[in-house]
Amino acid sequence: MTTKTTRWSPDTCSCVIEYTWDDTLTEDQRVHTLKTISKCSNHSALNDDTAYSSVLEENPRKNIAHQLVMDNGPTSLSDLINGTRQLKPTISLQYTFSGIAPNRLLTITYNGAGLTSQQKSAIQPILNNRFGIGKVVIA
Repeated sequence: MTTKTTRWSPDTCSCVIEYTWDDTLTEDQRVHTLKTISKCSNHSALNDDTAYSSVLEENPRKNIAHQLVMDNGPTSLSDLINGTRQLKPTISLQYTFSGIAPNRLLTITYNGAGLTSQQKSAIQPILNNRFGIGKVVIA
């Protein structure tokens, strides 16, 4: 067994996390164990394990929510490139978290998209079904 250490900074906050893992295991068998965490202001009140769990929930939630919008949103939002939905070049994703960790609300906005209320209303139930009500809002 060889223990590796990875330093990671998510794109959803400024925490800096170091975790260890066994490189002899396949990726689906690996367990990442928190080694150290330098907490951002949003996670500073949490103990280390709760902050780590919170970051590990928030970062994928943003990525999965964006993918759900790509997969279920109007064609005016994205192009199909090599079998993958990608934002049109004139559109950008913005996201914010609000509230107190570990129960923060993710708000996602697509600048340049001009999504109608009807389009947002069609996507919101998909986000609610995946994450629960009050976890992700499309603005």
